[in-house]
Amino acid sequence: MRKSIFTFIALAMISIAAAQDHSGHQGTRSTSLPLMPPDMPRWMNSAGADHLFYKAAPYNWSIQRIPAFARDMYGTGVGHAMAYEALVTGRKAQLENRIFDTINRVLQKPPRIPVDEAALSPTFFRKYGYLEKVFDWAHILHFQTIDVLTFPGWSDAQKEAEIEKLWQFYSAQPYAITGLPMNMEYLDSFPFSGRFRTNYPKVNGLFWGYHWLQTVNYDMLFRVPVQDQAPQYEVLGSQYRTTELYRIRDFMPMTAEMSPRFSKRFPQIANAFDNLHMLHDNVNDILAAEELTEKQKQEQVKIAIYRVLSSTHQGHEPGSGEEVPGTLHDHRHPTSTPGMGFMKGMEDDVMYMSGMGWMDMSVCAHCSVPLPDGPMWGATVTADGWTMLVRCLMCARDMAAETPGRAIIRAATEDPSRILVLISDEEGNLTSNIPEVVFLEEFGEHPECSAWSRAFTSKEAFDRFVKENPDLAQSKPLALDAWAQINRGTPDTYRKIDRPNPYRPEPTTPSGGSR
Repeated sequence: MRKSIFTFIALAMISIAAAQDHSGHQGTRSTSLPLMPPDMPRWMNSAGADHLFYKAAPYNWSIQRIPAFARDMYGTGVGHAMAYEALVTGRKAQLENRIFDTINRVLQKPPRIPVDEAALSPTFFRKYGYLEKVFDWAHILHFQTIDVLTFPGWSDAQKEAEIEKLWQFYSAQPYAITGLPMNMEYLDSFPFSGRFRTNYPKVNGLFWGYHWLQTVNYDMLFRVPVQDQAPQYEVLGSQYRTTELYRIRDFMPMTAEMSPRFSKRFPQIANAFDNLHMLHDNVNDILAAEELTEKQKQEQVKIAIYRVLSSTHQGHEPGSGEEVPGTLHDHRHPTSTPGMGFMKGMEDDVMYMSGMGWMDMSVCAHCSVPLPDGPMWGATVTADGWTMLVRCLMCARDMAAETPGRAIIRAATEDPSRILVLISDEEGNLTSNIPEVVFLEEFGEHPECSAWSRAFTSKEAFDRFVKENPDLAQSKPLALDAWAQINRGTPDTYRKIDRPNPYRPEPTTPSGGSR
């Protein structure tokens, strides 16, 4: 009897270790499939619908205040549903042509109301209904968070308090995805990893394109007055439909990359969205793996869900995992960015970003000087599909000017409740959401730029600031047109990090050395 108990315990431990699969450490891809853990949640054995729905609230469906944005978000559910149905009904060969064309048509002319994904993928829903529970519940969190941020009449403090309540509402269900950062390299280290994006790059491009949309929108909305949200979507919506849906990326967009301000305030939600999108990638790869039997696919999908569930990581803390790097419970994050798990090749705050190369997220993207803390947080620049934090208005203006195409600058003012939003046209001409905005730019030592390059909601606010800072007594306020004509170029303090792309290893010679 005792021998049987010990045997059972040993097998259970082996099973847990296999499910966690530590072999993804340092980019080494596992050659064996993870095994089913013994503590798999019972609800996964039920494929039926659960009818979970929105938290009752006055802000529900406020996304409709930005009709084009709402429609594009509704369209994102169509692509996965159509592709999944093709993958489980033997139509993989059509993914890169006929099915791509169908999905693309829908994304270019998206629906006016939310889509019932189960109606578009009935076979997939019958086979993997337990997966849909996880997807649907996380998508509701996506939409309700947006609804809060687009709701008029509430202060920023009220909205942030409600988003905290939404997170608790979401986390209370067994289908909730963990808000802990997870090691993305580990989650992409299984025998089937990368199969879908390799075999079906066009459809994968659509998927990652609307993951871009689902992550870039939060900084568009966060602490931005509702009347200033829709004008930004004219830029972002065009970028999404013309470029991001067809961009071939090295890795999926991360929430903290696309919406760094929101991610710093709500790191758990940012992590949950990234873990959700990684689950999508895992499922894509599993279903595209020809060598897996139907039974193996069912098992691997369940294991993929298990890896990201909140219940799996109960008792663990953000920042932990240094003793088990590159494993299931590696919850380390960059020091400056708690809303992002470790990425491939990442060291501290330095990571590789598609379209930008290697970047240090703790410093200004334009001048390489450490970012300021506090209410005068500097600015963000959104251009050409990326969003970067910078120290000051000068850095924001000059970085936007050197990037082709339209740009959005969001910047702090002397009033923490009023964010400046500047939007450029194709020629670089800027418009402001604050008509009376004036600027201070008393050029000096660059490490102090956040002190002498600022925006103010009025000349009166500028005068008060200058009066409180005698060393700026001779400074004159600059109107938007005059300020926009200045360009200081690339600062002397800027330092480019020159390293190879970790997602595209250099080819090797026959002897194994680098070329």
